[in-house]
Amino acid sequence: MSLRIIAGVYGSRVLESVRGLGTRPLLGQVKESIFNILQDHVPGAFVWDLFAGTGATGIEALSRGAARVLFCEKNGRALDILRRNLRTLGPEAMAAGVVLRTDAWSPPVMHRAAFGAAREDAAAHAGSDAEVAPDLIFLDPPYALVAEDPAKAVGRARALSQRLAPGGCVVFHFETGLLDADDFDADFEVDLREWGGTAIAFLWRTGEAPERVRRRRERAGADPA
Repeated sequence: MSLRIIAGVYGSRVLESVRGLGTRPLLGQVKESIFNILQDHVPGAFVWDLFAGTGATGIEALSRGAARVLFCEKNGRALDILRRNLRTLGPEAMAAGVVLRTDAWSPPVMHRAAFGAAREDAAAHAGSDAEVAPDLIFLDPPYALVAEDPAKAVGRARALSQRLAPGGCVVFHFETGLLDADDFDADFEVDLREWGGTAIAFLWRTGEAPERVRRRRERAGADPA
């Protein structure tokens, strides 16, 4: 199975992927919609790609101008493909990506020395220095992990949101029907979108959502039941 980068400096390049690794790449149409929504937030951003699989989402962010991407994944075969994908794109992509085999629910603290080196063993640099806070977190756990305890998944998303830079966004991918906007409202300003069986919740801390999100929520609230 192959995946195509949609836009940006690596646009139309093909990435390697493999069925049966437990990875679930976003469909091209959904991924394009997500990045259209986030288009003003990606250039220059520091991005986390959590449960990265073979790296398609984080690499799309790099292609569209993200400054750095931290890829977190546990599956060894997926990591091998992710690293091959970065190598295929060349030295600039390799330098901009940090690949860690780690628990994606709890990425290690990363500081500027690690991202200056942009090494795959960057966890060795994690320490007491101030964390380089992400601007965007792509959170893509297996559907089963969310389904078995949706409230716990929301709690974990909340914990990750506390590590965002001001105005940052968690982009949480899960199966349609597992969670709705009300499940997030106590903790976030949420923009929930659905494409068939795919649900994406764009989560901002209270008071930090873009004006367009507030306007969309106001319109939704004004619609008759």
